[in-house]
Amino acid sequence: MLGGYRRTQHRMKPTSGGNTPASPLARRFTSWRMLADTATVGGWTSIAKVAGAAKVIMAARLFGTGDAMDAYLIAFLLPSFFIDMLSGPLDSALIPTLIEVRENKGRAAAESLYSSVLAAAAVGFFGAALLAAMTSSLFLPVLASGFAPGKQALTQRLLLLLIVVVPLSGIASTWRAILNSEHRFAAAAAIPAITPLVSIVALFFAGKQYGVVALAAGTVAGGTLEAIAGGVGAKWAGYSIVPRWAGMSVALRQVAAQYAPLVAVTLVMTGSALVDQGMAARLGSGSVAALSYGTRLLGVLIVIGPTAVGTAVLPHISTAAMLAEPKALRRSLRTYGLFILAVILPVTAGLMYFSEPIVRVLFQKGAFSEEAAQLVSAVQKASLLQLPIAVLLALEVRLTSALKINRLLYRVAALSLIMTFGFDMIFMRWLGVVGIAFAGAAVRLVSSLYLSCKIFGMRGASYGFQTD
Repeated sequence: MLGGYRRTQHRMKPTSGGNTPASPLARRFTSWRMLADTATVGGWTSIAKVAGAAKVIMAARLFGTGDAMDAYLIAFLLPSFFIDMLSGPLDSALIPTLIEVRENKGRAAAESLYSSVLAAAAVGFFGAALLAAMTSSLFLPVLASGFAPGKQALTQRLLLLLIVVVPLSGIASTWRAILNSEHRFAAAAAIPAITPLVSIVALFFAGKQYGVVALAAGTVAGGTLEAIAGGVGAKWAGYSIVPRWAGMSVALRQVAAQYAPLVAVTLVMTGSALVDQGMAARLGSGSVAALSYGTRLLGVLIVIGPTAVGTAVLPHISTAAMLAEPKALRRSLRTYGLFILAVILPVTAGLMYFSEPIVRVLFQKGAFSEEAAQLVSAVQKASLLQLPIAVLLALEVRLTSALKINRLLYRVAALSLIMTFGFDMIFMRWLGVVGIAFAGAAVRLVSSLYLSCKIFGMRGASYGFQTD
């Protein structure tokens, strides 16, 4: 992929004002590569999410919206929170610096940086899991305040089993970042399909006998296999899978400086799910499950659309930023802005229109009642309002990472944290669990508008931007 940018460099002619823009042929080559990589990530991610949807459907038909499913969802909430908060930002923090080091200092320097990041991830994620396990008896009664004592006890047992997934995820995420930096997008995007497939097998063979514990065991087994698959992929890409701490280099400090604000904003964005489900737990039995089922489609579409687009675009715009090509960055935003208008908005409208039939086809069997289907459909309609905003927000966050101005995200995180609590309280009292889904759309919209104004309000000599 980087060949497109290298050809661009070779065609540039130095002038007194700097490099001239790349030729139209090189620009078309780069644009098509970005679109092809986006299609690759989106396609493989779709397969993984279809497997995830099949797992959810099987779980819904086995457990419905009852106490067992509520317990599993609250138990997995904390591990998934740590995974999203700590694993999600690794790509955006590591890839721009890794590409810069690899292109300017060579492969050996890039491998040294990666090995240090892998070592830090292994220690940090294990520490987070251990802390969560040790303090679970303190925060679970607060998080699941509406649960009966027996239901709380089941939730804690499931949490202690599921927390194992956290360190496995940190290591696997580092290896997937390596694969993405090498443009091995298909392998990186296919690995997350392992956990839902293993969970389906566990539910099929043991779901009726062991109940929701089988689902938790399948989740842990899948996480283990994902880590193994990521290590094999990194090894095939020519990287060692043994963590080695090489000290706090300049490059590692740069990764850390970009990682911290990404964690902060991810903490708030994914933490909103923690707040949302905690609020839903106060609304009565089945509310947590209804919110989870109702936002499941949104979660699938965000991974297929916004996350896939951001994953594929990041290495390209990171290279453009390294070569000081502001026009390439602006083209990326313009292209995907049109993509939002031309594709995402009609798709969102169509899905909202057919929300109730979708819920009935997917969920309404077994223990899943007619009343539950109507509630989940209403939640799903409200949650889908977030989809177009999520695409724009994903591109804005990737752009801040490519330009290494992630400190802007601290402000976004603070703003979102305030809005999450406020909007949840307001809309929940008005519309119940459906209002929580509306609140999520409002938080994303204001966050995106703020970040967009800050990015496009910048001007400077290096990239056409400046920070205040």
